[in-house]
Amino acid sequence: MSTYDMYFSKKNKNYMFEMLAKVIQEETDIDISHFPKYIDLYRLNYSAIFETISTDEISILNKEIIDRIGGLILTDLRSKPTMKQDHSEIPSPGNKQIKSEKMPHNPISLYSSQRESYSQNRYHFSLSVDFNEFQPKSITLLKEQNSLFSNPNINILFNDTENLLFKLKDKIRLGNNEYYTYECVTEDTIQCTNSLKIQIRNYLMNDPLQESDLYQIKKSKTITYEDQEYLCLQIENHDIIEGEELGLLSDNKIKTSLFVKKVFQNYLLTNEKEIDFTKKYNCLQMNKNITIMGLIFDK
Repeated sequence: MSTYDMYFSKKNKNYMFEMLAKVIQEETDIDISHFPKYIDLYRLNYSAIFETISTDEISILNKEIIDRIGGLILTDLRSKPTMKQDHSEIPSPGNKQIKSEKMPHNPISLYSSQRESYSQNRYHFSLSVDFNEFQPKSITLLKEQNSLFSNPNINILFNDTENLLFKLKDKIRLGNNEYYTYECVTEDTIQCTNSLKIQIRNYLMNDPLQESDLYQIKKSKTITYEDQEYLCLQIENHDIIEGEELGLLSDNKIKTSLFVKKVFQNYLLTNEKEIDFTKKYNCLQMNKNITIMGLIFDK
């Protein structure tokens, strides 16, 4: 039997989950075998381990299950220091699980372009919010050339405490851009107080982007090119292309949007727009804006 057949056999899958649950219970005194959240997390990460570990030894792959998936579960459990085994949350045959008495409010969409000024980039940002609880449902983002899209699962860490798993649900192409939508595999609710911190990570729990995605506009002025009026922006070391929409920021807020008509190395020609040339500006590529949809709750 090949390593592939042994690894993906029902016997190995079940045995390793039992072993994982045993290790977690020894560490935390919590039996995860009845929690759908951790069962789904195990299933969704199981295939990824085989794809990323180059070995013919089933023992090495199984050890990675304990180390990697166990690490994800332990991190999540330890982020809830008051969590105890609550059998009332576990549905049993003939009994319906009691749902929260909170009533959902209208769905809400959150955007990375609305981030606070101290945010790192579109994958790691904070939002100012006016609600206390948020239940994430899905995330839609542009497919890019980075490690986030090498696996059908992504992780989102909310407020440095709640690590939730999302799985690929749909793809849609708009022009030259392809957008991926991921769906949250659980119904966890995030507690918020004035702000919501969001960190989008790949299946290895790594950040797909380290640097800022804000472009500083060195100079801006109105020019005439081929009998057409344009707003000319000087931006260094960019990957902006013709046809893109840019969000123009001043005082850390998007003031207006511009459409790139022509690109000449570090100089971009956009549609003419009246702006205050005495101010300093940055810009964002609006096609890379990330949307997170979910529910907020009324008490």
